[in-house]
Amino acid sequence: MIKKIYVLALFFGLLLNNTIFSQHQVVCKYLIDPELNIGYVDSCASFWLKSYDETLGGFYTNVDRQGNVITAWGTNKNMLTQSRTAYGMVRAYMLTGNEGYLSKAKAALDFMYNSAWDNVNGGWFGEVDKNGSPINPTENKTAFNQHYALLGILAYYEATGDTTAFNWFTKGFTKNQEDLWDSDDSLFGYYDYSNFNWSSKNGKSFNATVDAVTTHLINAFLLTGENTYKNKLIEIADNIINRLASTVDDYQIGFVENFGTDWSWNDNTANNNTRTIMGHVLKAGWVLGRIYEVIPNDIYLQNAEKLVLNVWEKGYDHNSGGPYKDYDRVTGEMFFYGQDTAKAWWQVEQAIVAGLELYHLTKNDIYLEMSDQSLNFFMKYFVDHTYGEIYADLFSNGTTIPAWGTAKGNGSKAGYHSIETGYYAYLYGNLFYNDNPIELYYKIEPVDYNREIVLSPLAINSQLSIKEVIWDNEPYPNYISDTRRLIVNAGVGGKIKVIFETV
Repeated sequence: MIKKIYVLALFFGLLLNNTIFSQHQVVCKYLIDPELNIGYVDSCASFWLKSYDETLGGFYTNVDRQGNVITAWGTNKNMLTQSRTAYGMVRAYMLTGNEGYLSKAKAALDFMYNSAWDNVNGGWFGEVDKNGSPINPTENKTAFNQHYALLGILAYYEATGDTTAFNWFTKGFTKNQEDLWDSDDSLFGYYDYSNFNWSSKNGKSFNATVDAVTTHLINAFLLTGENTYKNKLIEIADNIINRLASTVDDYQIGFVENFGTDWSWNDNTANNNTRTIMGHVLKAGWVLGRIYEVIPNDIYLQNAEKLVLNVWEKGYDHNSGGPYKDYDRVTGEMFFYGQDTAKAWWQVEQAIVAGLELYHLTKNDIYLEMSDQSLNFFMKYFVDHTYGEIYADLFSNGTTIPAWGTAKGNGSKAGYHSIETGYYAYLYGNLFYNDNPIELYYKIEPVDYNREIVLSPLAINSQLSIKEVIWDNEPYPNYISDTRRLIVNAGVGGKIKVIFETV
């Protein structure tokens, strides 16, 4: 009897030991050696330079596989293209130190400031022609566009401290609060869209909710410390949990994404009202994990895991890696769009970043495996190793989809997700997986007053500190390490390299 007890104890002890110390064997070289992501980002950023108009300014929207403008699709220079590609150029500068990228980011934003702001009604126009004129001044203003307009602007401010950029960010954010936010105590949240002059507002949605965080809210709070952004983050987190994640248990897969103004919804399969997008579910999980980093609340992490595991268990390719594209949440059936099982570039990115974020928070190997497999698939197949940049959609086996083409730029795709994938793979891969420091470049614009500049490249506060600052190739001692504050005197500016580490 004693021998049997000993054998059982030994068995369960080994089982427990294997459970605790088992480790997914990482295969993606971009995670094993995150420095490789710098070259990848450099390649992506250089691809987009070909689509910049040196004569009239601004990046063209419609771009083919080789980087040429697709004139047959129109010569638009949409607002989203400027904001998203400016974001990409900023991150490319921060990783490489190539000031040409930062210069192009500024040029894209200047084009956007001069052409895409509605000087009569306020807010941002969506479609802009090559000369900088709005194509349809009376089109609806969507929360999606109004949020994404702030993406490139705030990234540029983060890297430079440029007051013009921050003033434009404040202008856009303030307009969103005045005309896009429903402040009703029981229905609060961003409206999905308004008409052109803000007199009629309708709907609530995933995009109106979650994209507010990924485009600006977290960064704005970290860079300023202002409670305006913190309080908005808390409200948005409430919307994600109580409006989106709360519907997961009612369906076969995913959550409800589109709502009426009163947060009501219907399950009309015929009109695609039951579509759930795996990238959205993952993105909501990533967002809750990031909010948890700066505003600790266990319910944020619990729901982040609930959402990401929903995709892992029901909408993920466990053979090749990466999430599948879209599903019917009621039936649980995949949307084939007349093709085959497919994956989208930005959705695979969400598996990478959500996986690494939650692995950092929980040390659960499932999240590491998700990120590793997804990043490996992304770098192997989505990257165009002939002409550069990445494809938008692929079959699940990694081949291109002839019916959907190989264009690299359109109204929904620019230099954002491709470069952001490499940027976060570098940051997360070093800090969260390899426990290595990271190096980022900034280009501080001088002002006529003394200041403390907060450097917050990640949504983690007490765990990230400044290890060293190099200013114009010389050590710079004027910083506060644990709060990541750079002390800069009036009239001083220049290029700096900052080394961060986890503590």
